[in-house]
Amino acid sequence: MLGDTLGRRRLLGGGLGLALLALVSWQGVRAEPSADAARTLIETVGQEVLDVLRDASLSDQQKFDQLVALLNGPIDLDLVARLILGRHWRTANEAQRAEYLELFRAFALHTLASRLDVYGGQDFEITGAKVVGRQDALVSTRILSEGPPLAVDWRVRELDDRSLVAIDVIVEGVSLIVTQRSEFGAVIERQGLDGLLAELRRRAEIRA
Repeated sequence: MLGDTLGRRRLLGGGLGLALLALVSWQGVRAEPSADAARTLIETVGQEVLDVLRDASLSDQQKFDQLVALLNGPIDLDLVARLILGRHWRTANEAQRAEYLELFRAFALHTLASRLDVYGGQDFEITGAKVVGRQDALVSTRILSEGPPLAVDWRVRELDDRSLVAIDVIVEGVSLIVTQRSEFGAVIERQGLDGLLAELRRRAEIRA
């Protein structure tokens, strides 16, 4: 029972985390990362995501479609994809890079959609925000549900054009980027980058 509860909390946190991570982007002009701006960003976009997920008049497919519409705005999913691929991005050729970015977007969208059926109307609160580097700020939140709150931290980066974008989510101390990088890296070590692309293609075909 405890294992099931923890597993469900991780699934909920991961699903909501991916939704927020994918949807978080904000255009702002500033000379350095601002903890207050990062906090406002997470608070605003988080509420937007929750409003969609809580709308009882929408089917799961309609919720997914609305989130996809938000995702297709000024969002840099390509940055998240490159961060996850890590050092393997530098050795990939142009064709591999292009296909990986396309497949990763589809992978991320499906992961988001697959979490919607377990969403139970959680809320969240921001517990702190601080600058953690020359470009980054960290926003700490708690996802509130019937059980113990789930700790989720968001790493927000200022890009070269001075826009802010979330680049990682850390659920209960576990980084989404580090976890996904480990999974993808293991496939690449065994089968090469083409093997990873084949695996992502296979997953896309199963969902089709």
